[in-house]
Amino acid sequence: MPVPIIMPKFEMAQESGTIARWLKQAGETVAKGEAVLEVETDKITMEVESPADGVLSAILAEAGATVPIGQPIAYIAAQGEAMPAPHAQPPAQVPTRATPIAQKLAEEHGVDLSQVVGTGRGGQITRQDVEAFLGRLERSGPVEAKPAAAPAARRLARELNVSLRHVSGSGPGGRIQSSDVERAAAAQRESGMQRVGAEAQPIDHRSQVGADSSSLTVRGPQPTDPSPAVRRVLPLTGMRRAIAQRMVQSTREAPQFNLSVDVNMTRALAVVEDWRATHTEGQPKLTLTALLVKVCAWALQRHPALNAGFEDESILEWADVNIGVAVALDEGLIVPVIHRADRLSVIEIAARLNDLTARSRAGQLALADVQGGTFTLSNLGMFAVDRFTAIVNPPQAAILAVGRANKRMIVDEQDRPVVAPIATLTVSADHRIVDGAQVGRFLSDLQRGLERPGLLL
Repeated sequence: MPVPIIMPKFEMAQESGTIARWLKQAGETVAKGEAVLEVETDKITMEVESPADGVLSAILAEAGATVPIGQPIAYIAAQGEAMPAPHAQPPAQVPTRATPIAQKLAEEHGVDLSQVVGTGRGGQITRQDVEAFLGRLERSGPVEAKPAAAPAARRLARELNVSLRHVSGSGPGGRIQSSDVERAAAAQRESGMQRVGAEAQPIDHRSQVGADSSSLTVRGPQPTDPSPAVRRVLPLTGMRRAIAQRMVQSTREAPQFNLSVDVNMTRALAVVEDWRATHTEGQPKLTLTALLVKVCAWALQRHPALNAGFEDESILEWADVNIGVAVALDEGLIVPVIHRADRLSVIEIAARLNDLTARSRAGQLALADVQGGTFTLSNLGMFAVDRFTAIVNPPQAAILAVGRANKRMIVDEQDRPVVAPIATLTVSADHRIVDGAQVGRFLSDLQRGLERPGLLL
């Protein structure tokens, strides 16, 4: 009988997956283990392989569909084999006419989606389609963004005949709540009664505020809505949502503290420059980040308390030193992991780092590439950031933030003033796992390893 292709579970907290694209089409012959589609999670895009030899005979969910884990998304049948009856196939979540982001954007700007032409797969409306529609409206005449409001507030506004453009929101991000609409309706009624009274007897405002009313003088036209205009709405989805959830978890659960040290990077930068000047084609490109990973691995071996995590009310010290390196992407941040970095040379680390960074930006990381980290490094020196603090990546004990090597005046070992490239290293740590003295000793070794790279040999 036909063998189903099931939406797989890649991560512990995963509840569903989104089909990125089909690599095979219905009717094509496939071999067991051959990739037939790509599935996106909050972190990565993974290929899903065929569970059997045969023909891809049914696709139950098109690209863009979000399907719960464990649910069939297609079937593999033998040549000439009949498919199960349609009613026997669990229904998949087929793509809606608009993506969730497009629907949200349309709602916030009051766009009728029936007027928007979809350019996505199967005519699905994407965020870009809605933005293009808004752009055409703006070019054809002034368009005012529709205020963000809760659905209940919108219904109440219609019932009370209140324009949301004249309501100031008190919710998160200025979102209009039902109570805001009720206050606006009361003010509207009061204003209407005042206008009726004004027709019978003019109101002398000066008599109401006393002799000195200069402080209430208002000149020129005043805006009816003091809230800022919305340029665009970016719903929290995918990678950005995952980052938000983990960072909120970290700051809520972990009592974090920060310690910093300034490091003379003269010798570390010389090592990098010497390698770049002498390496031949085909050898990996050595970067300062690769050297930082090596120094972190060396220091973590000496201070295993920081190569640890907090899980189930227990402190776990890990035997492997797996260092995650934060990589910035357009849609957020991803942290591929260099596993067993303590057993690698700096050149081997450079090769792995180059490969992971390239595949991160191409969206080609495997699940194993982002799992198992025991410590995290975030280097923003290439963005001319002098110093910063990072948020601990749970359940890890600590994270290292590295700023740029900036030229500063210092005093050398002979008490002479010299100019040297100085970088600020800051460790953020979970106080449940480590104390200040432990982090201080770790930072001291990081400083020694970078100022005297020969110690790493």
